[in-house]
Formats: sequence, C-alpha cells, structure tokens
Amino acid sequence: MQQAVLRVSAILLLVVAVAATAAYLLEGDDGPSGGTGPATGRPFADALLQDEEHDHRNASEHQLYTNNIEYVDFNANLGNAEIQVAEAPDGRTYVYQAGWNEMRIVDVTNLDNTTQVGRYYDPNTQVLDVKYIEYDGREYVILQNQIVDSGNADPNVGEWEDPAQVTVTLVDVTDKTDPSWVDSWYDVDHPSGPHNLFTYMIDNEWYIFVANPEYEDCNIGQGDACGGITIAHLNFDLQNSLPRIVKLGEAEVSWETTRGGWIYIHDMTVQKWPGEDANDPRYGHTYIYGAYWEAGLRIFDVTLVPHPDRDRGEYLWHASLCRAAGGTQAGCLWRAPEVGQWMDFAD
Repeated sequence: MQQAVLRVSAILLLVVAVAATAAYLLEGDDGPSGGTGPATGRPFADALLQDEEHDHRNASEHQLYTNNIEYVDFNANLGNAEIQVAEAPDGRTYVYQAGWNEMRIVDVTNLDNTTQVGRYYDPNTQVLDVKYIEYDGREYVILQNQIVDSGNADPNVGEWEDPAQVTVTLVDVTDKTDPSWVDSWYDVDHPSGPHNLFTYMIDNEWYIFVANPEYEDCNIGQGDACGGITIAHLNFDLQNSLPRIVKLGEAEVSWETTRGGWIYIHDMTVQKWPGEDANDPRYGHTYIYGAYWEAGLRIFDVTLVPHPDRDRGEYLWHASLCRAAGGTQAGCLWRAPEVGQWMDFAD
C-alpha cells in the first residue's frame, strides 16, 4: 500500500513539474521576439539572430539575452573573429580584435562606453586570430594573415603572390593609437597562410605555435609539411633590441595515420602537464593539443624544443637552417614527436 502511494505521489509531482514548465514557456512566448529589445520574457530563446533581416551595426537589434546576463555596450565593427583582453601597464584594459581585414584596439576600461583607439590595417588577407604578450614594459600582438576570401580584399594594395601577405606578423601595440609592424615570418610551404595562433612560455622564453592548414597548393609529393604546426621562438635578445620571429621546426600529422581526409588544423592549445607526480612519465612535459578537422585530436611533445638557454648550439643550428630554407623541410628539420591521438569521431 505504501509503495502504491509513493508511486502515485511521484506521478503527480512529475505532472505538476511538466505543467509548470509548459506554462512558463508559454508565458515567455508573449515577450518581445523581433530583436527590438531585451528578451526578458524569453529566458530560453536563442539570442543569436538566424536570419539576414537585421542590421549588424544597429545595437537595438542585438539586445537579446537571458535574464542572468546584463547588456552593457555594443561594438558596431563588422568582421570580428577572435579577441584578446589584456590590462596594459598604465592600468587600462584593452581588447585586441582580429577584425577580418584589420586588427582593432578597443579601450574597454569603461564597460559602458568602450572606444576604439587604434587599428592595424591589413587589406589583402584575413586576420582571424590575435595573441597579446608583454615583455620588458613593451606590448606586442601576434597576428596571422590567411587567404580565405580573395574577393573580400583591397585590389589596390599588393598582390596575392606577395609572401608578406600570408604571414605571422609581430606588431608593437605599446602606443595604442599607432600600432607598428616589427617582424613577420612566411612559410614557403604554407602558401595560403596560417589559420590560428597560440603563445606559450617555455623555460622563461616565449614561443609561438602557428596552425598552418593544408591546402591544394601544398605539395606533399615534395615533402611539404601540409597541415603542420609551425614552432617559432620570439627572440628578444638581439643586438638591436627588436624582437624577431625565429622558426625552429614543426609538428605535423603523418598522412598514413589518418583516414585519408583533409589534414586541416583549426586550432590548438599548449600546456605543461599539470600533474605533480614525479614518477608519471608526463611529469614536467609540455604538450601541443591540436584540433584537426579530419585527423582528430593530435598531441605533440615540445618539452625539448630548441631553446637558447638550454643548448644554444642546437638552437642556432635549427634557427639558421629554417631561415635558409624558408621554413621548408629542405632545411627546417626539427619535429615535435607525436605522442597521442584521438580519432573516434563521426566521419
């Protein structure tokens, strides 16, 4: 008898819960639905407008949000891809935006009144990623420049065959109103340019990791590192005190270990193994975790990347070979070993 009562009580509770949820959702449907203001009555509504009948530059058409989020300000710039947020030495906070054909610097110290204070214009390629670092009181961003849409570029500036247009670019942003070019690195065997970036400090030195996707222009028959990750050191110790991008090698996926698809690396992260067990073989190692469209997750060990303080002779050897060969496998020989993978994804 007691079990029957409990069963009936559980059913009644379930019915009440379903009815309450339905009533709540139906009540929410009476709220605003045209993108004309806050969606306070639609807590489960999609805050992303899926049609083309709205203006991306009109803040009033982008005030859809759930009740636990407060709308603060709106940036009307088009073509945003990735951002970095960083506090400058002067105490102000800036956003660095990868803005398709430019990198924008926006002062967000006052969240209610954000202001664009500078930009770095790159009309010929698409700026899809940006990373910020500070070194010795100066500030820099690293940009990637990739050919994605040749029809969305300024035809009056440069040519598509110009190597300077598809590079990893180092920009000094210490003066936010006047960002200035410092250095670039172009990989000859990645003619379409890099897709994403990651920066990481290894043994007190900054390294840049560049996702170089595979394109039809990349010739695997001649040994090009298609779908590779460029590994470069950011050298701040040169005589003229200007930092330079120094390529040292790559991490790459072997075609034999894939399902025969397109080896296109989209993004990556680099981390030192967080474990504290000294008996763990991963202890103290630094790994790249690369996300490939059709090659899954790939893990590379960069613990022993050529380092100017650990073995200066090895560092200079690989740096010189890479520069002489334009970053190709003809001379740029150091490879981060692949130590793990995951490919259990729907093909």
